[in-house]
Amino acid sequence: MTVIRITGLALVGVLLVAAILIPPPANAGTADKPEIADPSGDSTSGKQSRDLTAAWFHDEQNDTFEINMTLSALESYTAPGEIPNLPTTEYEVYFSVGESNFAVGCKVPVHGPLGVSIQFDIRSVQYANNTTTEIQLNTLTGQYNVNARSIRWTVAKASLGNITAGTHLTRTWAAVYNKNFGDSQRRMEDRGPNMGYGLDYVIRGSAGAEIIDVLITADNITQPVKPNEPAEFKLSVHNRGTSTVNVDFFNSSLEKKGWTLEFGLDNVTLLPNVTRTVTIKVSCPRDAPNRTSVTVSVFGKVRAGSQNATTNSVYLTATVSFIPPAPPTGNFLQKLLKWLTNPTYKEFLYIWGLIGLLVALAAAGYGYGLVRRKRNRAADIPKAPSPAPVK
Repeated sequence: MTVIRITGLALVGVLLVAAILIPPPANAGTADKPEIADPSGDSTSGKQSRDLTAAWFHDEQNDTFEINMTLSALESYTAPGEIPNLPTTEYEVYFSVGESNFAVGCKVPVHGPLGVSIQFDIRSVQYANNTTTEIQLNTLTGQYNVNARSIRWTVAKASLGNITAGTHLTRTWAAVYNKNFGDSQRRMEDRGPNMGYGLDYVIRGSAGAEIIDVLITADNITQPVKPNEPAEFKLSVHNRGTSTVNVDFFNSSLEKKGWTLEFGLDNVTLLPNVTRTVTIKVSCPRDAPNRTSVTVSVFGKVRAGSQNATTNSVYLTATVSFIPPAPPTGNFLQKLLKWLTNPTYKEFLYIWGLIGLLVALAAAGYGYGLVRRKRNRAADIPKAPSPAPVK
């Protein structure tokens, strides 16, 4: 076996010559509304070939579907200035099926024109402490399209387990990594979206099959209500299906008389993967007792062409919560009369104690007056005359 070693400028020359001789591939398609979007120009190194812009799922058939990623640019060969670092760049799109996590990867080592040595695969993923542990499951068929600035994977549905029409590919996101020779770990160059996840993709089951799937959720299913101040609920209506749908809203009857419910919108039209917010107001009658509550279920009827479906139901509870106005205060005599005629036990003891004290004070005053009057009478009696002197 003959081993040919190419180093330094010789390798650069081979790459440049091959780039000239091999024609570029045809342009690939694009998506108007990708599940994953990311602004351009935010890669860590500033390299366009590591600057993710979008990723999406498309071209579904009975047994396969496509995943596409676009970037600001792709290199037809490793740049000469990068070759001494022996870089390996990895492009990945992540998604979950139920509790199982997956990623498709495109591993690009130092390469010649058109990515001759590029590898495509699908991996199982485990998330922990902002890191991923990835295990290769199978190699995949893929395309590295320099002109279209895109990478495409063809994924067999069987590799994801038992998925059927209506299965959601959730927690979607994408990333670009780079690792130079000698680095212990790869570093993330770009992430899309920058935070959180992209939109779900819904498996159609076959080419052209349509899935109707609309989910209603409420920010808060319990709200306070006051007379003349209705409870306000905000509902998120998410079209998780594959078709544009019309949703008409309905509610169960309110079981208490005088209560009313009002939709901010009676119906909405939703494109696939679009969410709208609908406001609902629940009002109580003016004489509703405090802490009275009413629960109502809200749901939607969905139309897509000739197909019909029903959303889930959410249950909303409005509870009367207000401080009643204080009764008007009466005059002093009315308060005193009420206090004397309807006292509490402590007030009863206080009243009779006060009465006893007043009686005691009156008795003491009366006795003191008798003593004073007796003294005054004694002072008014004239003294007997002195006896005459003896002669």
